[in-house]
Amino acid sequence: MTDLGPVGVHLHHTMTGTYPLRLLDVLFCSERVAAVEYGYATPTDLASGGAERSADAFAATLQQEGLAAALEAAEDCRTIRYDRLERVVVFDGGAVGREKLLLEAGDDALSVRVHGPLDLDRFTGAVRSVLEPHEATVERRRGLGLTAGGLF
Repeated sequence: MTDLGPVGVHLHHTMTGTYPLRLLDVLFCSERVAAVEYGYATPTDLASGGAERSADAFAATLQQEGLAAALEAAEDCRTIRYDRLERVVVFDGGAVGREKLLLEAGDDALSVRVHGPLDLDRFTGAVRSVLEPHEATVERRRGLGLTAGGLF
């Protein structure tokens, strides 16, 4: 899929899932958000810096060769149109955790943990700017973003 339009916000080096973790970047484009998966992270990858190298290689492809080349090199791309997206929640990770992004679209949701540097204020503002013409809300919350009966 190369018809995503220009990338307005690029969230770099995130992970989702369980063993092995999936590496992905989240791209807020003109009419949809795309979660672009480009690899897996095993404990060996995490310990040796392999996950970071994979994330940097994807970002370099996106920056130097463009979105079409990055999508071609990706393993998978999941998109949510903004007319379906209901809510974006950015968690600060609390005192001990990593930042988390949650995308909610009806019964469909995607959550990712951020493993790269992130300026939360700047990121949240940029996402609000991209989503301003749409009905989706953008929230910033404290904590880990765990959903165990609303306790976290």
